[in-house]
Amino acid sequence: MERKKVAIIVKYFYPLKRPSGISSFVYQLAKTMARDVDLTVISYNKKEDSENKYDHDGYRIVKVRKPFPIQSSKAVNKINPDSIIVFSGIYQPLKTMLYFGLISLLCKTKNKIFCQATNYNSENLPGSFKMFLKTFKSIIATNSYMSEQYKKIGVDSTIIPPAVNILSIEDSTQESINKPKNVRVGFVGHFYKIKGPDRLLNAFQKIDPDNADVIFSGGDGPEKSNIERTAEKDSRVSIVGWKENIMPYIASCDIVVLPYRNSYSVLGTSQAALEAMALSVPVIGTKTPSLEFLIRDGYNGYIVRDDAELEEKLAYLLNNPEKRKELGKNARQTIEENFEINRITNAYLHKI
Repeated sequence: MERKKVAIIVKYFYPLKRPSGISSFVYQLAKTMARDVDLTVISYNKKEDSENKYDHDGYRIVKVRKPFPIQSSKAVNKINPDSIIVFSGIYQPLKTMLYFGLISLLCKTKNKIFCQATNYNSENLPGSFKMFLKTFKSIIATNSYMSEQYKKIGVDSTIIPPAVNILSIEDSTQESINKPKNVRVGFVGHFYKIKGPDRLLNAFQKIDPDNADVIFSGGDGPEKSNIERTAEKDSRVSIVGWKENIMPYIASCDIVVLPYRNSYSVLGTSQAALEAMALSVPVIGTKTPSLEFLIRDGYNGYIVRDDAELEEKLAYLLNNPEKRKELGKNARQTIEENFEINRITNAYLHKI
């Protein structure tokens, strides 16, 4: 039987020097989906002299130039797929509507599926957003909060969260990472206020543990210089910056802390949290949409509401290895049962 032709439109995709949560998830999704469909991924080509079309992991990657909405639509129409899945990383509703509305208008394929991969920066979506969403046959929400936002404007959606490939993650943890203390606390993400690395640093310094160190791994951001200055004075604090393979660093942690101030621009379910939990590392996170539907407080991690709770839970886990082990075991089970890439890929395949 002839396989269905499917196109994925995502602006930033492999190969990237600094992959985001969206590109990491879609990369795993594409690899798994290509087993069942004839797949093409269309993304942005920043370098004029680089290759713009090639085969990779059983599917095709097509790179297009600016303006992306127009050029990606042209590329899709040349392929003439049975279905299109459009992934958005723009978290401002109006910009999302204008940018991806043009793509929806220009693409001729009838079965168009829209997935807002990141959380919006507005609790209430504008009424005009309904008209934009109605140009797609199916809408995918990446968490329950987003689904409720759509429901408020009269749009039905299917909740399909991001996912991780557990086997791939485990295979990426072979590198040995130095661990000077008995317990390691980790932060993964860009060094911006929104992600809260300063909150973890302050909590760690207030607790002032003798048995632990804290490691920060991420890209650039205004909070990076403060962490670097602290690391120069305190041997328990280290900053490794962005790494192409972050898994060995996550695996070296006993606790991962993601003290987000909000979820704007963060993957619907935090990729960093998914990866840590897949490695049986419990996560302390804040009550934000990208974490609160993943972490069950006291079962597979902790959800904290302020800095005082963060200090309390972190101090508790630093001194309770059995609780860390219990939470980590449940964290791994949560990923296996609900966020494993094969399960999530099947949910997408039902949409095409």
